[in-house]
Amino acid sequence: MQKTHMLYDPIELSADFPIWGPEFSKPPDFAHVHNCFEIGFCWQGSGGVFQIGSKIYSVDPGCAVFINDREYHILTNATPENSKWDFINLDPVGLVLGWIPPEKQTFDLERLSGPQFRNIYSEEEAPELIQFTRLLMNEMRKGETCSRSCVRALVWAIFTKLSDYAPETGTALEPGSGKLERLYPALQHISQNYTHQIDIPTLAAKCNMSMTAFRQLFKKNIGMRPLEYVNTCRLNAAATLLRNTSLQIFDIAGKAGFPTLSHFNRMFHAYYSCSPWEYRLRNRPKNS
Repeated sequence: MQKTHMLYDPIELSADFPIWGPEFSKPPDFAHVHNCFEIGFCWQGSGGVFQIGSKIYSVDPGCAVFINDREYHILTNATPENSKWDFINLDPVGLVLGWIPPEKQTFDLERLSGPQFRNIYSEEEAPELIQFTRLLMNEMRKGETCSRSCVRALVWAIFTKLSDYAPETGTALEPGSGKLERLYPALQHISQNYTHQIDIPTLAAKCNMSMTAFRQLFKKNIGMRPLEYVNTCRLNAAATLLRNTSLQIFDIAGKAGFPTLSHFNRMFHAYYSCSPWEYRLRNRPKNS
């Protein structure tokens, strides 16, 4: 039997102060899920593509990511050689329990997961959320000399603000449910190889399934066809490079896995409703 490519990676947190990090400046390049909440912040680099459950995000420096213990995730950096992330693992409810006033409503972590929950935010979209996250990372970097009251206050502020963006209910699949988990080997292969040619027989074989069964399960659980998902990863990777590098569009097309520039231009326009050149012009960093 083929071994699954999804790793259950439990984090041991202390009972009196259940938060740990920051760690993983270069996170694992395999799909994994933790037993606690995870917060990440991208300090530098050219961004990348974050796959979280069935969702695909294009990530820039200055973005924060928030991941429940129910959603597998994997990050592919656009420029691994200069990318720098901080990640913190925590039990937010346990951390502030008994610390916040009784009249303050506690967090509903169920809402912070699932297909309708957005995991990635930029400073432009959520300035206070990013500010709190940056302050939390810096405070936690002090290690044992950090102010625990300050950390608890920042965590309470982050999750209170994050709840403002959350849907009314969360619907993430539990790890081990037998649905999305069956697709982990294919999703892992896509995350590591979307810049190369990928075909259905290879993906189906990695999941020990027939091509028909694989297509049906993929569409049902991911919400799109397998090759559509592959192209979505490629387009998000291309968009990240357009925003954060000065590479020529021809070179970006190749790095993102498109065989020809004309094919890339056509796919990009269909997805973003503009040409790659127009997209770069509209999304240049303000300080460039």
